[in-house]
Amino acid sequence: MTDQIPSYTDLLETIQFLVEDRKRLSEHLAFANRSVEEFREQARHAQMLLKSAAEATMPTLDVNRSKRSLGEASTPSTWIGGSWLAPSVPALAPAEKLWQDGQAQQALILAGSLVRHPAPTVSEDVHARLFISALLRASGDLPQAHKHAEEALVMAKEAGGAQEADAYMLAAKAEFHRGLCFLKMGRYAQAQWCLVLASHLEGHGEQIEANRVFAMEKCQELGMGHYGRRIDLGCI
Repeated sequence: MTDQIPSYTDLLETIQFLVEDRKRLSEHLAFANRSVEEFREQARHAQMLLKSAAEATMPTLDVNRSKRSLGEASTPSTWIGGSWLAPSVPALAPAEKLWQDGQAQQALILAGSLVRHPAPTVSEDVHARLFISALLRASGDLPQAHKHAEEALVMAKEAGGAQEADAYMLAAKAEFHRGLCFLKMGRYAQAQWCLVLASHLEGHGEQIEANRVFAMEKCQELGMGHYGRRIDLGCI
């Protein structure tokens, strides 16, 4: 009995499978390399922040103690809409108050005025775009919410320079809001990656971890090759 010779169709399907499999492996390798680069960058910035904190602690210690002795209290942080931590920047305080009072549309209009009229600082501009993203995400307008979060990330990454530490934290906040957008869009693997990049964001630890775990669990529920388990390298 002789072995059956595979048909042309079988051979073609096998070749196509191997080509697609090689493409998938190449994408995973590229993603892994990018991950290593991102974490190296995080480590570099972490060292810089630690150095800055060490240099700043001693000179400001007595000033901070004096302020506390005069009864100055820090404003407590509040989560609005489950995804926005207030207060953020003074320029957004009126809009944050409006959203907190249930006037989301008025808050959106007020925050939009900061974007239409260039804000005095990069921080205010980035925060305004992320605030708008959070509002739009809460209303269900995911494409526009994602667009504003992407714009904020680009602005934060381009800031750099003498305010590199601040720009790095702004980028982390933008990644957090990108992650929440991807989560709402059902792109769980992409959301998980963004939330990992935002993991060092001050004051957001619990929210980031809860959403990251949720994204991971949703990924595990999906079959291999599902849209929600794919990572678009162009979005990283």
